Amino acid sequence: MYTILLSGGSGKRLWPLSSAKRSKQYIRLLSDGMTGKPCSMIQRVWGQLQNSRLDRDCIICAGLEQTELIRSQLGGVKIAVEPEARDTFPAVALSCAYLKSRMQAADDEIVCILPADPYTEQSFFETLKLLPQALLRSGAEIVLMGVKPVSTSGKYGYILPAGVESGYIRIDSFREKPDESEAKKLVDKGALWNCGVFCLRIGTVMEKLRSLGFPSDYDTLYKEYPKLPAISFDYEILEKSQNLAVVPFRGMWKDLGTWGSISEILGLNSHGDCIVDPSCKDVQVINETQIPVVALGAQELMIVASYDGILITDKGSSPRLKQVVNTLNPRPGCEERSWGTVTVLDYSRSSESGYLVRKVRVFAKKGFGPQSREHLDQIWTVLGGRGKLTMNGNEKRIGPGDTAVIPSGAPHSFFAEEDLLMLQVQSGRKKHHAD
Repeated sequence: MYTILLSGGSGKRLWPLSSAKRSKQYIRLLSDGMTGKPCSMIQRVWGQLQNSRLDRDCIICAGLEQTELIRSQLGGVKIAVEPEARDTFPAVALSCAYLKSRMQAADDEIVCILPADPYTEQSFFETLKLLPQALLRSGAEIVLMGVKPVSTSGKYGYILPAGVESGYIRIDSFREKPDESEAKKLVDKGALWNCGVFCLRIGTVMEKLRSLGFPSDYDTLYKEYPKLPAISFDYEILEKSQNLAVVPFRGMWKDLGTWGSISEILGLNSHGDCIVDPSCKDVQVINETQIPVVALGAQELMIVASYDGILITDKGSSPRLKQVVNTLNPRPGCEERSWGTVTVLDYSRSSESGYLVRKVRVFAKKGFGPQSREHLDQIWTVLGGRGKLTMNGNEKRIGPGDTAVIPSGAPHSFFAEEDLLMLQVQSGRKKHHAD
């Protein structure tokens, strides 16, 4: 059995901590469940896959901008890279092409596909192992995993059962996010929450690709990826399938898609440099900046501060955040790289004399480059730590107080002998972005 983790996303649902380069599944707000150490959603899920021995034949599908962040958090994992965001059907198709081309998977082999961000317990992944057996026994085209509801929530899609058989349930139909009164009727009929997990043969996806006139080779499909229909897997394949089954999961599962749902699992009322006064009721503050945040007399609020922005929301209103953030002009903020971290302190978008000021931390025994920036001049100042700068083939040792001027177009690289903290000032005509 192969496993695919879908890890795309626009980074708008948990703004301002999330962004296009750091979607919600990469934010370290959770506990890993074993040691209690802080971790991201994808780190927690990957650890659970490892505990169930499902990581060896697992790949992650993610956008090009997120690959470095994934390797920073998970190490040398296999990634099917999306050249652009195209919804879940193109992502699944590209991932299956990767399995065939890079891992020599056959059309009749079985793959389980799941999102990278469920908040659940270890038994969820043991239940995942049962899906291939249900696919074989039922003769279904696709087998889903459904969660036993613990409430009549209208936040989820529902799977309606047609009849129970040994180890699986035949599916009658789906209901997408009903109101609470209809949700209660569905739960009374034995409906399950749809948690976005499904199992099928790789050939099912390849056959659909061929019918649309697309190649099954990963490298060729990558080049033609922008031509794939931007449609969800549910609409393109799932809803057109007549023979479906579901395996129920009866344990704890949450979709952490909003700040309201995140607030339910946060262990503390405050994270970072902040004070939540006792006069507050049901208020949680997360502060990623070095500017203190104080909450007094507030009720049922989620307050989140980062270098990308500040959010103050009633927890019940947090599902509307994405549509509001769509109106914002995105700005550079915080990034996590395989070699360190980057924080934007100030910037200007001027096309004539734009500038970017960043705090850059390079982890010990890590480095980046060689690279060069046309039409951009740079000044680097070492604030702490020691390392090496190589520019135009010449190596120079650097330490606290040292300054390096790197002219436009000059190839350069940095290596940290110990944690290296630097201030970068970049100026020129080119549109500014992270290195």
